[in-house]
Amino acid sequence: MDTTPSTVFRKAALKKVTLGILGCLLMAGVCVAFAFAGYMPGNPFMLIPAAIPFVYACIGGSELITGRPYQQLADAWMSLKGWQRGVVGTLIVLVAGFLIVVVMVGVVMMFT
Repeated sequence: MDTTPSTVFRKAALKKVTLGILGCLLMAGVCVAFAFAGYMPGNPFMLIPAAIPFVYACIGGSELITGRPYQQLADAWMSLKGWQRGVVGTLIVLVAGFLIVVVMVGVVMMFT
């Protein structure tokens, strides 16, 4: 069994991702059950607590991909100059938007 620090860290990050995804599924199930029971009004702000497990999964995913703790990543981000954060942040948003469009087009084409 490999017990190097990086392996232990990645296993912990994978555990965060798994718990976050399971939490998202649980919250989605609760919301659907409430909706079918007629207890969920049309207020979209009631779904905000459902985002908490998703945030936990995202933190675990970023730790898993980078191999660095989230606080280290946050400190490195804050050490960038303002214009660097603006450029990198804009590129991240553009790449994420492009990937979302590509995946959605692929899903739509698969079912049509």
